[in-house]
This record gives sequence, C-alpha cells and structure tokens, in this order.
Amino acid sequence: MKVTVIGKQNVKGTSRKTGKAFDSNVAHVSMEQNGVEGKAVQTIWLDPATYPLHSIKVGAVYNVDYDNRGFLVAFTPC
Repeated sequence: MKVTVIGKQNVKGTSRKTGKAFDSNVAHVSMEQNGVEGKAVQTIWLDPATYPLHSIKVGAVYNVDYDNRGFLVAFTPC
C-alpha cells in the first residue's frame, strides 16, 4: 500500500499498564481508501532502531506492507 507521510513524532514514556518504558517513532500518513471521499489517515508505529526519526521524510511516499497477522513488515520509500 502506498502512503504519504504528513507528519512524524517520537513518543516515549512509561506504560501505565505494564510499567515498562517504551520508545517509538510514529508516522502520520494519508492514503486512498475505498468508501472515503478524499484521503484516509492512519498512524504507523515504528521501531526507532530500524526507522530513525531523521530518516522519515514528511511529504514523501512510502510503501507499507503488513504480514497476514497485521504486523508491519516494510516501510520503505517509493
């Protein structure tokens, strides 16, 4: 699926539920979707070790792939 990055952020803190620390990069993206007039939006949580914040380019088009269980497999520039 092709998406356009419209924003990005780093989110870190401590989980209220488990008490464990977390650190993640979030890409806010827009894409075409059946039944939506205009564009749909979604957030994609990314591992900062694999996808550093500086490497995610706002305005760029990326190819996003998920496996059959819904886990992110690829977030690569087109």
